[in-house]
Amino acid sequence: MTPGRHAAVSGLLAAGCGFTYGAWAPALAAFAAGTCIDADHFLDFRLNRMGPFGPGRFVAACNEFRFRRFYLLAHALEWILPFLAWTAFGDAPDWARAAGLSLGAHIAMDLVGNGMRARAYFLSYRVMHGFDPRAFVLELPPTGLAYWGSLEAFRRGKPARGS
Repeated sequence: MTPGRHAAVSGLLAAGCGFTYGAWAPALAAFAAGTCIDADHFLDFRLNRMGPFGPGRFVAACNEFRFRRFYLLAHALEWILPFLAWTAFGDAPDWARAAGLSLGAHIAMDLVGNGMRARAYFLSYRVMHGFDPRAFVLELPPTGLAYWGSLEAFRRGKPARGS
């Protein structure tokens, strides 16, 4: 899912939470939770040794599925699901409930829109498969297809068109 879509949905949820709770803290927490979770992509960029950081290189590496390993430590359902349960059913403060709502929306968007097996959002599953995306990517987004040429080329690790 694109950062722009996550930001738009998080912004709408933040506005709704700010209005519902009548405070800025839940609005800020909702926006931060829905967008800042993607900071783990920066770690993936470094761990995959993608070279010098540059915004264009970073965006291309993420959007074109160029990482040899997907670590995505912040996207681990092992910590997200308990957090969502606490914010939904526990005695959580309003800011945490707002963060849980936005975090849940982010993960739901990723589950539907990223072309990966749902169980790949469990860190333990990624560990069992050596963080190798070829084990859990079911389809590539259009940007990934433009780079690789096909899902088969992605699984071989060689772009079909010599990109």
